[in-house]
Amino acid sequence: MRAKYFKIQELVSRGVYEKYGERAWTFMDKNLIETLDTLREFFNSPIYVNDWAFGGALQQRGLRANKDPMVIGKKDYYISAHCLGKAADISIKGYSSQEVFRVILENSNRFPHIKRIEDINYTPTWIHIDLLDNGKNGIHIFKP
Repeated sequence: MRAKYFKIQELVSRGVYEKYGERAWTFMDKNLIETLDTLREFFNSPIYVNDWAFGGALQQRGLRANKDPMVIGKKDYYISAHCLGKAADISIKGYSSQEVFRVILENSNRFPHIKRIEDINYTPTWIHIDLLDNGKNGIHIFKP
């Protein structure tokens, strides 16, 4: 499944794209893609995950692989939602992270695949969403 509003370079790290190119779509959870497209339509504004392909510095806010800087140094087993293609750190043009956090929680029924959102106090300039099942109904706010 491919996204309506995103190129694969926006959703995977530079290293993943350089190795797999367009085949990297196969690593992305279809429900995350659907959720990102739904958020884009709901807010009616561009959503930023990674911008490395457009001259920016962001490259690890979507899928991260074992060779990416945020993962390579892990000493123990490490399987995060980002590594599974089930998470994104997002910013939405024209909205503060605090607004996005509040609106997602207030409209959680519109985003049924989001299972967890990181506490805004730990991510004041972006929003972490993921699809990891937490055994609870609704969206669980978690601390890192």
